[in-house]
Amino acid sequence: MRAGTAGTMSRPSADPDRRRFLVGVITLAAAQLLPPGARAAGAEEPGDAALWRSVLMTMFPHPGLDPALYGPAAAALVAASADPNVRALLGAGREALEAAAGGDWQAADAGARTQAVEAIVGTPLFALLRQTTVFTFYNDPKLWAEFGYVGDAWSFGGWIDRGVDTIDWLPDPPAAEPA
Repeated sequence: MRAGTAGTMSRPSADPDRRRFLVGVITLAAAQLLPPGARAAGAEEPGDAALWRSVLMTMFPHPGLDPALYGPAAAALVAASADPNVRALLGAGREALEAAAGGDWQAADAGARTQAVEAIVGTPLFALLRQTTVFTFYNDPKLWAEFGYVGDAWSFGGWIDRGVDTIDWLPDPPAAEPA
């Protein structure tokens, strides 16, 4: 939250257009870090959504979670590939992940997939995958329900009388003194 006028707190903006803009800026910035020869390689196709969903499931594992919940984040990656730089980044990244997983990502076991993801940590591809997941996957109210998160408390008037006062590991506050 940010401070408003007269010491009050105002709600931060949650404008989806702003988020799309920020994701676009991040993906373009990451694509610019590729060497010039890599920008011409690879092409993203809608069928790659299954591969990216699998990669995101490896990067952000939540056992027992419906794999379909990873679909919007994977679709966002495929949609971002309309930009030639992002398409090149994803194409080169797909090839790197496939090679690091033994040649076939889909056939690789969980250990090989994890090692392949660890090999891309710190790269523009990893930054793109992480940022896309944060802005799409973890911003999905369907996922919140799976985690037991009811969402933003602001729209409900804050956290007062919403179960936060049930903390049993802190001592009771002192009784209020009469005025």
